[in-house]
Amino acid sequence: MVLEPIQTLYPFAEMFDVDTNGTTAVEIWDIPKGTIITMVLAEIKVAGVGSGGDIIIGDDDDDNGYILAGTLCGGTVGTIFGDAVAERGIYLTNSADANESHAGKWKVYRTATKTLKMDCSVDMTTEGTMRVSVFGYRYKV
Repeated sequence: MVLEPIQTLYPFAEMFDVDTNGTTAVEIWDIPKGTIITMVLAEIKVAGVGSGGDIIIGDDDDDNGYILAGTLCGGTVGTIFGDAVAERGIYLTNSADANESHAGKWKVYRTATKTLKMDCSVDMTTEGTMRVSVFGYRYKV
């Protein structure tokens, strides 16, 4: 007997240009039902001006689940955060399952109730812009 697949996984790569908004979290993307996120990268497009200014990226369950911290203030345009393991959050590095993440490899979104968010640690005198790239698979299209 030959089995037929019950669903097909479709790879995706989404890119968003996101401006910081002081210390208020910026909603990047309403994550669709049936999404598996395997990587998030953030590239400095416009460096912020001010004192401090680290960005974090996560979701409603963990605000730095994807990127722990990247220095936006005074950072070099083109710098990418999330490409080094030390910059990744618990969803992509933890050795145990947590919040629908699987041993530090990916996070599954079974329902469409979560939002990808970026937050900055300080109010900058000039806000910065990040290009956020999200990679993964969808099993519902």
